[in-house]
Amino acid sequence: MAWEYHIDVQPQVIGFHFLSLSAGFVAAAAIAQRYVRRVPVRWVAMIACGVACVSLAALTWIAPPAGTGWRIAGLAVLGMSAGALTPALLHAMEPAFSASPASTANIAALLFGCGCLVATLITGIAYAAESVRWATIALAALPLFYLFLYLRSSHPPARNRAQPRQEEDALRETLKDLRTIATVLFSLLVFFQFGNEWALAGWLPLFLIHRLGISPVLALAGLGLYFLSLMIGRAIAQPLLANLHHWRMLVASIFLAITGYLCLSFAAGLGGATVAITVIGIAYGPIFPLIAEQLDDRFSYHPAFYNGMIAIAVSGAMSAPWLLGYIDAYFGIQYVMLIPAFGSVAVLILALLLMLEARLMSAKHARQSESLIAGD
Repeated sequence: MAWEYHIDVQPQVIGFHFLSLSAGFVAAAAIAQRYVRRVPVRWVAMIACGVACVSLAALTWIAPPAGTGWRIAGLAVLGMSAGALTPALLHAMEPAFSASPASTANIAALLFGCGCLVATLITGIAYAAESVRWATIALAALPLFYLFLYLRSSHPPARNRAQPRQEEDALRETLKDLRTIATVLFSLLVFFQFGNEWALAGWLPLFLIHRLGISPVLALAGLGLYFLSLMIGRAIAQPLLANLHHWRMLVASIFLAITGYLCLSFAAGLGGATVAITVIGIAYGPIFPLIAEQLDDRFSYHPAFYNGMIAIAVSGAMSAPWLLGYIDAYFGIQYVMLIPAFGSVAVLILALLLMLEARLMSAKHARQSESLIAGD
């Protein structure tokens, strides 16, 4: 919206912006994973924050009428900063993740949603004030603030280099995770789920403007409502996990999300679209806690392994908006919101398969334990 892409930029070109962001993230995440063992973790985090600050500031000056290629390249650099920051945070947060992976991951997701909401509000306020360049400048101040926080950090895991585990144990844990079907299912699950969430986040403002003819400010308000609903859904889902049957909760969430997408696709006014956006956000809320719950018992915590999972999630999150650019270009904006609805069905199937695999493995371990007891 800040670059006024909703006016005359081709949808597939908009999609390439998301793809470049994903490419930068994945490449930097792989490189930074090696360097956190050579230098203190906070140095990697500080460099990532510095790159983020510079790239956001640069995006301020390469806004239109500058060429589109400059902005695509700028987003690739911005993605690299996020990719470099991820392994540093995963190593610094290893004590918390090792103690309780599910709750830590859910809190991290809530904070991530809060950051998305803040960024949307900043952009909306800047657009309403007709000073969109200030939006990226304000966003650039945030990583600069965290750079100084990391500089003064006294957190021991951040001040030291990432210590490798015993190579034999680490290799055994990694190979054990990689050869299980649960890892494949979990990887596909996070790919599709984050793709679904960001298919809506990436294209909702454009959809509302082109489909309903509303103003960009109201479209950004709709995006803010989506992030707020998503956070509310995740917050209320955590205490419900102890009292509700999980697969029923999952099925209900998926079908509620699909209903919301169908209502949004055929909404004739802002009121109907507002209700649909709220329903989708709240419906998606419990899905990530249900996914994160699998982390407690199924996968041993290894920062490199989690770094790979996050890279897969980001790839899904950015690939979906890229694909929707072609859907919009060749089929029309009215079909854009139907794609994540089909993706939600894929998430349901994968989640049920993951739960089934967990049940089968539990039964197998129980039989093995009974055999050992009988042998004794």
